[in-house]
Amino acid sequence: MSQPTGTAAAASPAAMPRYREAALRVSPVAHEVRADGTVLVRPVQAPVPVPYLTFSAWARRWADERGRQTALGQRDASGAWRLVTWAQFYERMRSVAAGLLEMGLSRERPLMILSGNSIEHALLVAAAEYAGIPTAAVSPAYSLQSQDFARLRGIHALLRPAAVFVQAAEPFARAIEALGLPAAAVIVAEGATAGQVDWMALQDAPLTPAREDRVESAHAGISAADTARYFFTSGSTGAPKGVTITYDSIQALMGQFLFAHGAPEYQGTVVLDWLPWNHVFGGIGNLGRAFVLGASFYIDDGRPTPALFARTVKNLREISPTMFATVPAAWGMLVTELERDEALAQAFFSRLMFVSYGGASLPGDVLARFQRVAERVAGARILFTSGFGATETTAMGLNFSQPADDTGNLGMPVPGVELKLVPLDGGDGRYEVRMRGRNIFSGYLQQPELSAAAFDDEGFYCMGDAARMVDPAVPGAGLRYAGRCVEDFKLSNGTWVRTGAVRVALLEQCAPLLADAVICGHDRDFVAALAWPNAVACQRLASELTGLPVEQLVSHPIVVAALSERLRAVTGAASQHARRVLLMAEPPSIDAGEIADKGYINQATTRERRAGLIGELYAEPPAAVVARAA
Repeated sequence: MSQPTGTAAAASPAAMPRYREAALRVSPVAHEVRADGTVLVRPVQAPVPVPYLTFSAWARRWADERGRQTALGQRDASGAWRLVTWAQFYERMRSVAAGLLEMGLSRERPLMILSGNSIEHALLVAAAEYAGIPTAAVSPAYSLQSQDFARLRGIHALLRPAAVFVQAAEPFARAIEALGLPAAAVIVAEGATAGQVDWMALQDAPLTPAREDRVESAHAGISAADTARYFFTSGSTGAPKGVTITYDSIQALMGQFLFAHGAPEYQGTVVLDWLPWNHVFGGIGNLGRAFVLGASFYIDDGRPTPALFARTVKNLREISPTMFATVPAAWGMLVTELERDEALAQAFFSRLMFVSYGGASLPGDVLARFQRVAERVAGARILFTSGFGATETTAMGLNFSQPADDTGNLGMPVPGVELKLVPLDGGDGRYEVRMRGRNIFSGYLQQPELSAAAFDDEGFYCMGDAARMVDPAVPGAGLRYAGRCVEDFKLSNGTWVRTGAVRVALLEQCAPLLADAVICGHDRDFVAALAWPNAVACQRLASELTGLPVEQLVSHPIVVAALSERLRAVTGAASQHARRVLLMAEPPSIDAGEIADKGYINQATTRERRAGLIGELYAEPPAAVVARAA
């Protein structure tokens, strides 16, 4: 029997501090507990109707209603912002769509995009979608950093694209050669060589009545079951899996945007975002929401790494977003900058409505520091939302959008999504997370057996993630992430180590010095961790560390001593706390599978890839660069 359980838990009204208005809606949920302990959770409210099947259809509306407003912005080679209005975007999108159809692209012959985020990339995806042509953006690293191009060739063989796109010809020349592509099948924005399709010719070709009729006919022929996108999940070995996303799933996601934000008649939504569009969080979640809301989307050329984060800071000084989303590791870096840079803080908070993170828990110290700056600069706290989804769920699933004093609440399913929680062995309150709804992918490209194995006998997608209830007595109070089901391990004495809980505890006890961590200890006597430093916070430990590169920070005695002091301050069971920490200079690799699509560090893959460092971590006696509790 279903029981109403309200919405995910927030802070009590009596103790509620003032928050800036964010105007985000949430749905109460109802739950059902089966005899075997399985819990089903469903939103009470129905999904919101959506007038379109495609993101690109919104461009027509915004061209009419907000034609002069910036749709996309990107820095050019000189550092100036290059802007495209919604009217320009719609006009160019349809011209490009006509050109793609003339090149022979179709539902069966998709477009493959090799390069990263750009205005041209966004126009191509929208144009292809408008004409019913599937697209697949793949990691630029497959083209730019590979020696044998094995993954790139494997994806190309699966897709059989009619054309590929690269932003610039020269950096991708080896990849194009490796694929054996004819020049006429290569679209190039910068530096097209003889025979290749020059972007400007594609974009600026007049949209004659005949070409326009063909484009509009193709758009009218799109059905919900047609494939819109392919996303390739990062695999540690072998070729990545091709996740098939239909227009039905995209429409379901658009419905969630409309439910959460209300009707998008209001103007002024501004987004600055770096997340790569070859991943679903950035390519459908963040970019897609900008289409639905008619936002101004600025492409951030920075990254949450010591070498590139300064670019994000520069961009945030110039572009004040109304919403800002990034991965948990980036928030620690940004908060450190907000604390020390008043001009940045004033610009960042000037019109900010809400911020969000996905996947992993945000350390409580980062949230507290963020809100202290917000209260000082904005006079109120800013809503910190979180969510949980995957490539296979079209970046949609759970959402938490209420004021709260702690972090890590993933929320409850949004309208249109059913949640199934299957108890896991161990008696510690963990559940395997499964989802069902229109947002769920239709299968892995040309892998029917793998597709079938991804679903249970009731049609729920088995995500492979674990979660705990915030309040077991109230299933609707929300969930906390408890790691990948396959990532937990046992110490040599047989005690289970829950990597998710240990990771959060370590980040909090060492705050603000660590950006993220990988928990180690399989068949060892104690738990230890590999970790990435928060470079700015580490540099502030002593004046002599100012400006020191991360390669030197990770082994500096002052940094190691500060971490050791924090490790010694914690006592408890050996399975619950890390006894040693070794800092790493090399950032987590998306393309090696160290970062999952949800922004969460893939613990098992990273441990496997960095096995040599784990050996150093457990060496006896430990090296001087290893921080240790004793």
